Amino acid sequence: MKLETAAVSRPRRNRTEIPAGHGWLGIAPVLVAIAVNVRFFAARLPGTPLRVLSLIACDAALRARGIIMTADRRKAVIEAMELGALLNDRFDGDPYNTDALRARVSWFAHSAHREVVWNYAKRLRRLERTRPDPGDCAAVVKCYRENVNRVSLAALWALASARTLAAAELEIECEADLHLLFKIVMQTQLIDDLLDVRHDRARGLPSFAAGADVTAASLLELVSVYSDLTPIQLDRSFCLRVALKIVAASAWILIALRTPIFTTRI
Repeated sequence: MKLETAAVSRPRRNRTEIPAGHGWLGIAPVLVAIAVNVRFFAARLPGTPLRVLSLIACDAALRARGIIMTADRRKAVIEAMELGALLNDRFDGDPYNTDALRARVSWFAHSAHREVVWNYAKRLRRLERTRPDPGDCAAVVKCYRENVNRVSLAALWALASARTLAAAELEIECEADLHLLFKIVMQTQLIDDLLDVRHDRARGLPSFAAGADVTAASLLELVSVYSDLTPIQLDRSFCLRVALKIVAASAWILIALRTPIFTTRI
């Protein structure tokens, strides 16, 4: 089995904080992003509340940097989320709408964002073609999950912020608010794997929860790895830190409820 080893041992970098802001002024970018994007909860696309929250997070991160997301880039982020979902179904062998996939590919082929999306699709295809086997250890699955989610988040950030895919990946590693967002993504991936554990085992799909060596204790360790111990303050990271604590608590509770599925108890 071959994995992208370049992403296995990433150098540890000092993460930079955006200027904190003070009091309610510090969370103003989030409040404005919610007001601007709340209409998408009732729209056909992005399609799910989680995707709308992802759009709000990208918009808020840009506003914290003094940048306004253009309508074209907002559309690109929404189309990329739909494209990613279709590609995920395709790689997992699940039914997917081929016409919708062709429509997304065609839209990006005629847009100014095609280079970012083509690079993302190539990276994703390479990762999925070398995905872990059902019997592989938890560390290999963790590497695979992090690589896939990092490049997917980087594609959204690159489209939102007019960066290259490589630059977006570097910012996710180095900038504190984006790294918090990455941790939220990983916690939600863990929750998704917990909910789908029986399906993933039956299909032989890589999963945090479906490996032969998975225990409740090892899953709780993952919750800890993707958590944040920084005290919550009313600044520009306030909403992200609160969201991370909520999803981490949800993952912990779900592990406790699903303990009988694993080989050892908490």
